[in-house]
Amino acid sequence: MHSSEIAARMTKLAGRIVAGMSLFAIACSPVPATGQSPGAASPDCAGTNAGSPQDTATLTALRRSVETGPFFAIGSRSGVASCRVTRDADAIRLEYTFRDGASLRVTRNPKIEYTDQEVRLVSPPSESAVAVLTRAEQAAFDAKGCGIDWRQPETAPAGDDPRATERIYRGDVCNCQARARSDASGRVVRLQLRSAC
Repeated sequence: MHSSEIAARMTKLAGRIVAGMSLFAIACSPVPATGQSPGAASPDCAGTNAGSPQDTATLTALRRSVETGPFFAIGSRSGVASCRVTRDADAIRLEYTFRDGASLRVTRNPKIEYTDQEVRLVSPPSESAVAVLTRAEQAAFDAKGCGIDWRQPETAPAGDDPRATERIYRGDVCNCQARARSDASGRVVRLQLRSAC
């Protein structure tokens, strides 16, 4: 074999290795940061393919509403790391983890019209917890919301961490309830909205 043939084969092999590494890098790249730029694609969710056509339609509508909602907007500031869908009996659960360690969990049971959304934050939101929760209430219901009285919260130590404080706001429609948890230093670390009609 001549040295020119060896050089040609080596060049061809090097080209294949570079192309293969490029494809590997693309396939293993993290999910694009959803919600950070207009037109960004929603992340693929593990577990999405299971279920009936009705479940698929419910999941699609749920994802659309979650991914355009205020909890997703504040959670996804650092970008989406993963998304997972699980189903049990009549409920669908969406779980997002974000690159900074924040997470969003949403449970929806259409049979009993139950919805629970909870975002756990690493960094507090740039606006007040009540402002974010008010937008979440309006996104879940409509501009009138579910009748939550934002001026009179109940305040109590969190059941699982006595150093943390929870402010609980109650509404008069669909048993709706909003919660804001602050850590010992007063930083908002969790927001939650749930209802059952």
